[in-house]
Amino acid sequence: MAELHSEADNIENTAQCIIKAFKQFDIRGGNVLQYQQLYPYLQEHYPHYKDVQKEAEHHLAKEGYINPAPDGLMLTQVGHQMVWGER
Repeated sequence: MAELHSEADNIENTAQCIIKAFKQFDIRGGNVLQYQQLYPYLQEHYPHYKDVQKEAEHHLAKEGYINPAPDGLMLTQVGHQMVWGER
């Protein structure tokens, strides 16, 4: 049986997976991670994302790590520093 997580845990885990996807696809600050890349990555690494994806994106945007784009998520400079450890 799959381990059950609270909604807050699912949001946090989905947010962390989104951040890892930026690194996996070598997305740097100011560039967009396309949803067509993100969705398969999330499906493979954290299938529970579907119910909380929008909340996870909102959490990351509130932290200043991403901005929504029409076809994906743009990594901000703050997000770039967090993902890549660069200042």
